[in-house]
Amino acid sequence: MSRVARFHADRTNQKLYFARLSCQQSEQTEHIQQAQAHREAAVFHLQGAVLAFLQELVRYYRLNAPMPTLKLIEEKMAEKGQVSPEVTVMQQLATVGFIAELQRAYRMCQYTPEPSAPEPENETSSNLIIKVTQSTQAWLPDSKILREWQHELSQLIDGFRNEMVEF
Repeated sequence: MSRVARFHADRTNQKLYFARLSCQQSEQTEHIQQAQAHREAAVFHLQGAVLAFLQELVRYYRLNAPMPTLKLIEEKMAEKGQVSPEVTVMQQLATVGFIAELQRAYRMCQYTPEPSAPEPENETSSNLIIKVTQSTQAWLPDSKILREWQHELSQLIDGFRNEMVEF
């Protein structure tokens, strides 16, 4: 049994694949709301891939953490007198890299963006018409960015896995 299969990499790989499919579907649809749904699904799957990889790390390092976070893995490794290079890199990316951007997009998918104050249209047949939406998807990354995140995350995880192979 390969080292990757041993630590349940299949779920991480599956989430990365689902993210790629969601990006493809968002690019192929012409309906704006369907495209948004597919892009949001890609965000959810990418975040799920990050979480699934954290579970791989917990299994690899033989830690007891059913719902791991970067902080929790760091603390458990410190208790053993060890440091996880994967966690160190991922923490940096969660501060200023693409993982930070992914987490922001994930939060925005979870919660309604703060609406701007609606203002009546100036030149309308009725002053009762109010423009409520002002680019409702401005916070949602486009498919190109989502594909870049998926590619970067795949490469990052593959690099980590190559380093985790025992000799």
